[in-house]
Amino acid sequence: MDRRGRNRLRRFAERPRFWVLLLLALGLWSVSAPAGAGAGAGVFTPEQPVLPPAGLRPGAKGHLLTVLKGTKPVKLPLEIVSVVPGKEQPKNSILIRMLPSPENRTGGLAQGMSGSPVFVGGKLVGAVGVGWNFSDHTMALVTPIGEMCAVFSRPDRQIGLKGLPDTGGAQEKNTKEKDAQERNAKEKNAKEKSTALFRSSPLMVGGLSGGAVSRLAEVLDVPLEAVPYGAGGDLLVEDVPFAPGEAVSVLLAWGDVEMAATGTVTATSRDGRFLAFGHSFLERGAVNFPAARAYVHDVVGSRLFPFKVASPVALTGTVTQDRAAGIGGRGGYFTPSIAATLVFRDADAGRDARAVKNFRVVPDAFLGAKLLEGVYGGLLDDQWGRKGQGTATVTLRVEGRGLLPGWTRTNVFFSDSEIGGEALRESSSIMEMFLLQPFREVFPIGFRLDVSMTQEPRVLAIEDVVVSSDARPGGTLDVEVTLRPWRRGPVKKHFEVVVPKEAEGTCELVVRGGGTNSLSQLAVDGGWKSIDSFERLLTEMDAADANNELIVELLWQAGDRTPQSGKKGKDGKTRPTPTLLPEEKEFLSETKTRRIKEGTLRISRSDHVVEGLMRRLIDVDGTEQ
Repeated sequence: MDRRGRNRLRRFAERPRFWVLLLLALGLWSVSAPAGAGAGAGVFTPEQPVLPPAGLRPGAKGHLLTVLKGTKPVKLPLEIVSVVPGKEQPKNSILIRMLPSPENRTGGLAQGMSGSPVFVGGKLVGAVGVGWNFSDHTMALVTPIGEMCAVFSRPDRQIGLKGLPDTGGAQEKNTKEKDAQERNAKEKNAKEKSTALFRSSPLMVGGLSGGAVSRLAEVLDVPLEAVPYGAGGDLLVEDVPFAPGEAVSVLLAWGDVEMAATGTVTATSRDGRFLAFGHSFLERGAVNFPAARAYVHDVVGSRLFPFKVASPVALTGTVTQDRAAGIGGRGGYFTPSIAATLVFRDADAGRDARAVKNFRVVPDAFLGAKLLEGVYGGLLDDQWGRKGQGTATVTLRVEGRGLLPGWTRTNVFFSDSEIGGEALRESSSIMEMFLLQPFREVFPIGFRLDVSMTQEPRVLAIEDVVVSSDARPGGTLDVEVTLRPWRRGPVKKHFEVVVPKEAEGTCELVVRGGGTNSLSQLAVDGGWKSIDSFERLLTEMDAADANNELIVELLWQAGDRTPQSGKKGKDGKTRPTPTLLPEEKEFLSETKTRRIKEGTLRISRSDHVVEGLMRRLIDVDGTEQ
């Protein structure tokens, strides 16, 4: 490469930035609406007779339906306190007070009762929607059924392969401005969690330890709670409609890891649709989240707020609307999901120390990327079972429709502080890129992450570089590189590097690790080219430097290649017209292919991370061999 071009390359301080810039180069702001966006299912008419807020009077007695244990709903008595007007949805909330009941051991509301249908005079009034922490747990706000029915007024976005139920594990997720936004979001979540219970359904996670759940919560930026039961049991698929008062779990991940929020079914319609929760889940609008019938183990008392411990047991349908007044979905309708596998090996424990974890996440390109990162990270933490330094060999394989025979990338990572996070960083960026790339839908899609980890610092440090042979245009340089494994004897590698025929003066030989001063997409980053196809995207992803590569490259000077002709200025003088460098006309993959072929670039791979950078100046005598 011409030294002038090398000096114009941007050097990246962090490896993941390659993928970030590539995402930006794709123009992801123009991602179109997903295929399958369709019209709404029409007006939702509950099978149960309804009573609007105007027909309520303070002191009126009624009951709600909810599951306290098992799967059968029970009636809990209550009375109407008042109708509370509001300026946002819901515009009219109904304040209720729970009355004493021998069946209700906690004496009031509990997490998991959101969506519980409230009846007065045998007519459906609405669903329990809002309660308060550290307060009188017998008091709650009810979302009117009329406002809940309106969640179906907007179109669904049904996706996937119709008629093919995806059961997953069944039978059959830097700048100051960004930092500020993240802090504000966390403060908002913390504030809402301390004042209101039901406006944001608590997510329960099974199959991960408490520490791994904390990591997942940090990635998703939502409050999560570990539940005391494992995950991984098969979820049955049943074509039995929901009924009002039943416990329903909305799943974000399932399989060997489960992430779900459990609430209560509010109402059903004759066409198989249902309403639940009485508030939003994640308030993501039109969605495709699996809905499962849940088993309630028991209700746990708490001064903060009592809560149900529940487990999903059978996939029954799909939530298609996630709005402020509630969630709505359809029974008997299932969508494909994003499949994920982790194959983990503890290299320090021997060949047989291998674990396989399978899970699935919701078919949402934007949320799915965060879920994958969070669940994979949590599983790695649990399987590794320690914190601190280490080396990880990571192979990511991606398979999906139109992606035969699949795409694979292997890289090696070392961290002197926390290898778990370092091992996943690049793969997370790649998975996000596959899900968000704008060229074509690769769906269904599956990711397999093979990770082998060891506490041993598998690092090769570049210790010395010796260059021999005459440096003449068209000649060959013999390069000997000395590498030092951590606390072991040195090893030597030999390379032959070609001096270009047009080189003259002083050339520079650079020997570096693949993760040091990595080559960028100069043509893309400079605005001379754009990645305009899925095939080109895959090719450029393949071309990215890897940490386990030892790279030897010759940077040379070709003299003044600037043409001395050009346009005349106002002063009548002709000024030279600048020319683009070869690297500004080529994609990174093309630059590497050309330079390897001409002999000015050599790449050697190993199972160690190669660290360091050394330079040597070479005088070219100008005599062509």
